[in-house]
Amino acid sequence: MIKLLDILKEIGDASSQPYSFDFYSDYGDIRIYGFDTESYPYTVELQYADLDNYDEDATNILGVRFYIADEDDPDMERDDIVTNKGELFRVMATVTAIIKKDLQDHPEIDTITFTPAKKEGETTNVSRLNLYTRYIKNAFPNAIITAGGRGSVEVKLK
Repeated sequence: MIKLLDILKEIGDASSQPYSFDFYSDYGDIRIYGFDTESYPYTVELQYADLDNYDEDATNILGVRFYIADEDDPDMERDDIVTNKGELFRVMATVTAIIKKDLQDHPEIDTITFTPAKKEGETTNVSRLNLYTRYIKNAFPNAIITAGGRGSVEVKLK
């Protein structure tokens, strides 16, 4: 018999509640959201692109980036900080909630793309890729997930 704990380990802590988040601004084709954890402020950038030649089935693409913002300069990324394991699932739940909210406001989006960052000293981003993919499958069960160029991932929404 499958144990609930095993399922949660497989998909991440699906019961995690997102942090409260805010829409910060809209810079042309980039929408900026943010939220604070107990440890760090996060920035989530959603970049919209209408690319007719990107893929024959995709014309409205949403590029997703999220990172810990530098305290002195919120536009700077702090890629030297590793997310606290206790906050990891809530951070992922929050990023997912932001994407879903943005998709409600922009139903024309048919593809999401992102590139998981590599941890310092690693040559691949497999662990983050696996984590992000599990969250995508949970949030968008009908989506088709494919590998893009340079370690990116494309999620075609249905």
